[in-house]
Amino acid sequence: MEVRTGGSPVGAPPTIIVPQGNGRPEMVVAPTPRRRSARGILIPILLVVGALIAFFGYRYYYNTTHFVWTDNAAISGSIIQVGSLNAGQVSAVSTDVGQSVQKDQVVAKVTVGQTMATTASGSAMVGFVNTQNQLTEVTSPLSGVVVARLADPGSTVGAGQTIVAVVDPTKLYVIANVNETDLGRIKVGESVDVTVDSLNATLPGRVEAITPASAGSFSLIPQSNSSGNYSKVVQVIPVRISVDYGSLPLVIGSSVEVSIHVQ
Repeated sequence: MEVRTGGSPVGAPPTIIVPQGNGRPEMVVAPTPRRRSARGILIPILLVVGALIAFFGYRYYYNTTHFVWTDNAAISGSIIQVGSLNAGQVSAVSTDVGQSVQKDQVVAKVTVGQTMATTASGSAMVGFVNTQNQLTEVTSPLSGVVVARLADPGSTVGAGQTIVAVVDPTKLYVIANVNETDLGRIKVGESVDVTVDSLNATLPGRVEAITPASAGSFSLIPQSNSSGNYSKVVQVIPVRISVDYGSLPLVIGSSVEVSIHVQ
């Protein structure tokens, strides 16, 4: 078999001379390899891209239609400030941060001073005399865990000043700040998915209450419009969510993400 390419036009397929049985050669044109067209490559790519766009588009539509999501949320609880009803000097603190206390348990003792003299202006001079000192016991009004200790033995405290702060770990909840534009879609009793960052877990929850005031209404310095130029800002509304966390160790103030199942 002999292959000839000379004399053929540029780009023409080579000619193959195949000997026949009668001794006379016969010229056969070799087949040209087929090239894949650009259209055959582009169409599958466009189909894949179109499928991805449709998938993520539907997912976005479904999530925005059936859920209200926010990461502006945190674990919260009722922190009870425990202190003496009388001013005096702290003589002992029998608990510390992280320790459990029971209701009516003594958490501190305060020595209440006695009036020793009166100034020229009529104000009383209070001091501590061992024979006349009055020792007051400070008890916890609830069972819980100490989350803050704000005084040590020797500290002088005023009437009602906090010595320790206690929280009931079985009554924690979530406060989620939801945009006012989504508030009309949320109803009390709707189920919630609560993702707790500190636990790396998603827990079931339920909408317990919707605060009838924006979060900005409780700020120490309320927003004012003294200049007369008003710029509309979307406000956030606190929504209280109960969480079924069992015995899991939730941390007050830790961040969470919530997805509220709306109708």
